[in-house]
Amino acid sequence: MRRARSRGPHTEPVRLPNVLDEEWFPRRCLRCFFTIQGIDRAMVIASQAFTALIPLVILTSALLPSENHGSIADGIVRKFALTGDSAAAVQTVFAPTGEASIGVLSMLLLLLSGVSLSRRLQRMYLEAWQLPRAPSVRASLYAAFALGALIVEIGLLSFIRSLLREIPFDWAAGLTGSLISSVVVWTSIPWLLLNRRVAWQRLLPAGLLAGGLSTLWGYATTVYMPRLMTSYSERYGLFGVTIAMVGWLLCIAFIIVATTAVAAEFDRAPERWATRLRYPWTESQLRPDRAPDRGGAGVGVTAAGAPSSEDP
Repeated sequence: MRRARSRGPHTEPVRLPNVLDEEWFPRRCLRCFFTIQGIDRAMVIASQAFTALIPLVILTSALLPSENHGSIADGIVRKFALTGDSAAAVQTVFAPTGEASIGVLSMLLLLLSGVSLSRRLQRMYLEAWQLPRAPSVRASLYAAFALGALIVEIGLLSFIRSLLREIPFDWAAGLTGSLISSVVVWTSIPWLLLNRRVAWQRLLPAGLLAGGLSTLWGYATTVYMPRLMTSYSERYGLFGVTIAMVGWLLCIAFIIVATTAVAAEFDRAPERWATRLRYPWTESQLRPDRAPDRGGAGVGVTAAGAPSSEDP
């Protein structure tokens, strides 16, 4: 007589996600994206990055030794493999004039515009992570620190890329260096903009997502950006180069805003899979109420940290 094979007390049927549920994780991410006005923020961040951040980087490079004056223009030409009229247009738009002097009022307006860009990023992170605003003086101070750190990190990234071009398999080393530096940038900048109220380990998923996707986008655009910039420069001249660069920055800004929404929802997600994936080396220290049970059985948590009886 054959005995029936027992399935065991812990066997459960596979549960498919309910895509119509308002609390489904992708829908929560989408809701967070629209709560922080993601599309509008991406457009504003891209435009301010072009009008404030790039001029600040050009000004900083102009204060360096003469061989680094055209680093921004040369980097764009080299990245997108531009030649002919399109390369000349980029050199005209982004290369400095050779004079390191600038008016005090112009310098002040440029710095205020850069701080305004970092303050917009700061408000985005605060809304995504659902934190109250800090006092205006302290918030402005951290925004200025974050702006300076961003400029320094961009300069270091350019320097590292110039060094990696001298070694064999420079494309692989450049990809790895770009990925690591992008993760560092988009982990440290939110940490400063949030006034260090959120541990950097909790911001690491945002850095990984933003750094990885922006690096992939940067390398993917090398396929079509040369043709696009050449076509725009032939049609519209210098204005065509501006249109192409603003469109490229808009996609980068959209990646930053979208990954911020996803990472913020991931940080407060009550699901067990999120708890197990979420920085397991510091989960018990940073969120003791959400520490996962590694033994296989335990009590889940709700969004507010309260125990839930739904999990086995």
